[in-house]
Amino acid sequence: MSLMKILVTFAVIANAAMPALRAQSTVACSKMTGPSTDHATMDHSAHAQMLEDCGPLPASPGQAAYGAIAEIVRLLKADPNTDWSKVNLEALRQHLIDMDDVTMHASVVQRNVAGGVELVVSGAGRTADAIKRMVTNHAKMLDQGGEYHASATPTADGAIITVTAKNAADARAVAQLRGLGFAGLMTEGDHHAAHHLAVARGEPAPHGR
Repeated sequence: MSLMKILVTFAVIANAAMPALRAQSTVACSKMTGPSTDHATMDHSAHAQMLEDCGPLPASPGQAAYGAIAEIVRLLKADPNTDWSKVNLEALRQHLIDMDDVTMHASVVQRNVAGGVELVVSGAGRTADAIKRMVTNHAKMLDQGGEYHASATPTADGAIITVTAKNAADARAVAQLRGLGFAGLMTEGDHHAAHHLAVARGEPAPHGR
């Protein structure tokens, strides 16, 4: 049989099989909904195989804290030097709860002062405690950097933070600082990812948790 005939025969067979393959894929993907996908009762191995059969998957885990913890777990498992006797993922979970409380539930009143801002950050219950844990220590870290003078004074329901540019004569730096406000300043320092890994490893936490 010539090469051309072999190729034609292969194409005919493949085209004939395609509807059945599509039907199988459709059946597999149709099983992705309904009672069989209940997380408590599903066959996780079979579920994973069905996911592979259904094409590209979303990269997001759907919940930020879940994704942050999953990423740390992957790093810990990939590191042969991880001391599992010290690992404390619950401490990381509690810190992420603090982050959520401070970011999403704290009330902030911002007032311009010479060279920067004064931020009155407050909350009720657990949010007030989270502010005291995170904000006062973060102010210390900001102050150690090259851009800001920062200090924080705890209050009954949170903290008062004062942040000014180290070069108060730099109008752009002062405007940037004020534009960042509380939420932006809390992200400054680029240390959060390393901090999360340290918390998970059971190392001392600079934010108090």
